[in-house]
Amino acid sequence: MKKNEEKKEKKINTKSDVLNNNPNKNLKLKANLINFLVYFAIEASILFIPLLAAELGASNFLVGVNGAAYGVAFLISSLIFGRKSDTRGRVFYIQLGLGISCVAYLTQLLAFNLAILIVVRAFVGFSLGISTAALIAYIFESQGNMGKFSSNGSLGWIAGALTGAILKEYHYLFLISAALSLLAFVVSLGLKETPGTKCRLVPNLWSVTQKNFRVYLAVFLRHLGAASVWVILPLFLVSLGADKTWIGILWSINFGVQFITMRYVDRFPASTIFIWGQVLSVLVFLGYGFSAYFFHGLTQLVIVQAILGFSWSFLYVGALLLVLKKGEEKGTASGLFNATLNLCNAVGPFLGGAIAQVWYFQGAMFFAAGTGFIGLLTNLWPQTAAQEEKRPSKVPKVMINFKG
Repeated sequence: MKKNEEKKEKKINTKSDVLNNNPNKNLKLKANLINFLVYFAIEASILFIPLLAAELGASNFLVGVNGAAYGVAFLISSLIFGRKSDTRGRVFYIQLGLGISCVAYLTQLLAFNLAILIVVRAFVGFSLGISTAALIAYIFESQGNMGKFSSNGSLGWIAGALTGAILKEYHYLFLISAALSLLAFVVSLGLKETPGTKCRLVPNLWSVTQKNFRVYLAVFLRHLGAASVWVILPLFLVSLGADKTWIGILWSINFGVQFITMRYVDRFPASTIFIWGQVLSVLVFLGYGFSAYFFHGLTQLVIVQAILGFSWSFLYVGALLLVLKKGEEKGTASGLFNATLNLCNAVGPFLGGAIAQVWYFQGAMFFAAGTGFIGLLTNLWPQTAAQEEKRPSKVPKVMINFKG
């Protein structure tokens, strides 16, 4: 009888363990779904913004100003609310940002002139900055796979680009972005966290920057060059004979490789994949530049785009893992990471346009390769190993609601 009772108790315990793990898995699934919806909404809305600005009378310079307004607002918001999420908790800011984003996307319907468009795009950037840093920190603390999490963002980019290519009308895309943000907000209502995960002290911004300075600097230099290229890349591809269909195919190759690669890349050492991301980035921009002189058909650009997908997957996931593993201020660290990218998105288009004006398209490509190479050098010289916080293999049951 006692043996039977013991067997029953073991079965009950194993069932309870499964039940305890289910919330853990569900929270990660919800966070990954939110990431997909967020980037789906971003791409669907942003795809034709430069065209809308031009239709409203913007010069090339003012198209850049419009993009810069979005990037700067995103930057400021990421810094402020990423830091706040370390003390108040992640879920509140995830929900707040998603709710405001829904409203922000709808205000784009009111953009009847260029001034209003610049303001509402800044509003969209600010609202996205509230939630993204907290969401990154949340999935990391939930023991989630950062590669798969990032790949869902790439899948969102693909879905947004395809939606834009099919619908094309601005107001439909703005409405879809608002609906996706609302859906993400509804999903976020199921996220949970515990008070024990919050920092008691307000994180020191300078201290977090010092811990990850080389990573931020390398990302900044690489992405600054990249942002200067993306603004003129469609024109460059057209100059090589690509039509809109080929441009769409080439972008899809990049996003597709990212989606597949990011799902597996974080099983390797973060520092190694980060370095390889920088090396491949330099090769990509050199490939673009030399294509202007040794062009033998669009097949070579297919190869370059595939390498681009690998390079960004390695660099993005590697950098995220490096900054998130150092200390408890994960919201602040991810906020600084997002701010770095958006600073590049604000400044890069101006540089790309100016360089291409003087030294043509290939001048911007070689500039990007040069800045990427300098960023690579900053991470190659010897440095004192920083003590990294290791994520536990198993999450304590007391913290299962948030860590899961």
